[in-house]
Amino acid sequence: MKLKRLRKIYRALFPIKLSGYQIFINNLNTNKHIIDFKKVENLYTLVLQNGKKLYCRDQNHSDYYVFNQMFSLEEYSTVSSVLNINEEFDSKQSVLIDAGANVGYAAIYLSQKKAFDKIFCIEPSKSNFEILKKNVSSLNIAANVTLLENALAATENESFNIDNNFRDGKDWSIATTQSENGEVEGITINEIIKEYNLQEITLLKIDIEGAERFIFKESANLIFLEKTKIIVIEIHDEFNIREDIYKILKNNNFLLIESGEVTIAINKKFI
Repeated sequence: MKLKRLRKIYRALFPIKLSGYQIFINNLNTNKHIIDFKKVENLYTLVLQNGKKLYCRDQNHSDYYVFNQMFSLEEYSTVSSVLNINEEFDSKQSVLIDAGANVGYAAIYLSQKKAFDKIFCIEPSKSNFEILKKNVSSLNIAANVTLLENALAATENESFNIDNNFRDGKDWSIATTQSENGEVEGITINEIIKEYNLQEITLLKIDIEGAERFIFKESANLIFLEKTKIIVIEIHDEFNIREDIYKILKNNNFLLIESGEVTIAINKKFI
């Protein structure tokens, strides 16, 4: 008995240190939304409660943490509720634009909450984009999804380089820096509206690691705001831009709601 007691005391004082791999596997095993998973090389196939399959990279990537944010913590539950309980936001053609789509979990989560007729996923990182393609192709929403391997830009004909030095440097923190000979072409929201003949944007989701400071500025072409019903945006306070973005949205007739790490902006024209 004394030995057992000593072991408990020892474990309390000197807990077992788990490796990153062990923590990752524990997370997969204990997440209630995942009923099974299988590893092929460094890619995991996750089987969800609804029988759907999603892809997730290993512990050296941020995919699981994004998955957890979307499906366990339900970061976008408030905005999905706003969409579903207010008939004012219904239209003949519902459109979701996901800027900073990462590997697609946000678009997939939102599409499970509301059936969008068209979904546009914008992602500049080639490595993220490859997983995004696999995730979208594994679901029955693939026919409605347009994948754009671009960086969201404020003006046309811009190009960007990938910056891996933002925040923790992992896949969910990939930022872009404008460059004349950049490796990634930019695309504006206004270009998407024109090219795909969109009458309205039901939901515009923006999580672009600080580049929102270029999209929302007085000198930018903000005409897309007139067609946008709801915006959900993560504002990165490292750049001290929150008040400026709030001012622009308010001046364009948006009502603002803070929900966790995101801001929901509702166009009062559609209420």
